[in-house]
Amino acid sequence: MAQTNLPHASFDPSAKQVPPELIGGKILWAHPDGYFLNARGQKVKHNFSPCEQRYTKGSCYPTMRHFGSKSCHSLMCIAFHGPRPQGYECDHLNGVITDYRASNLQWVPPAENRRRAKILRAMRAAGLEPSTYSRDELLAIFGKYDVGDPHAVMLHDMTHHMEC
Repeated sequence: MAQTNLPHASFDPSAKQVPPELIGGKILWAHPDGYFLNARGQKVKHNFSPCEQRYTKGSCYPTMRHFGSKSCHSLMCIAFHGPRPQGYECDHLNGVITDYRASNLQWVPPAENRRRAKILRAMRAAGLEPSTYSRDELLAIFGKYDVGDPHAVMLHDMTHHMEC
């Protein structure tokens, strides 16, 4: 995807343009820190869309209402990680659905997304907050543990993070 000219000289070069064909031909830039900029370099506010509630069991994903009502996390994931592979979902690595920093998002199959959610719930139940872990730490945890593993074994390994 070729980027168009940046809106002005002070525009952050780490921002990537969201493909205009996904958002009705409009210009929108995604910043890796999890916010969006319009063509003038101004931050764009997101909206909480009640139509998403059925998918998230009562919580709402932030959407870009004026940009085709696409979810913020999907637009961010597309901008930084490429088009969504068929059958994949955008996973929030730390489980916080309003954290759509590029480093917190990843395309995964639905079954993997659910498996990771169970691991995150087990961590929270043990008093560990996944949002305090780095991307690499979370990916290592997801790669090492299966949902069927005894929580005591998994959490014993993770308590080192709390002690540091």
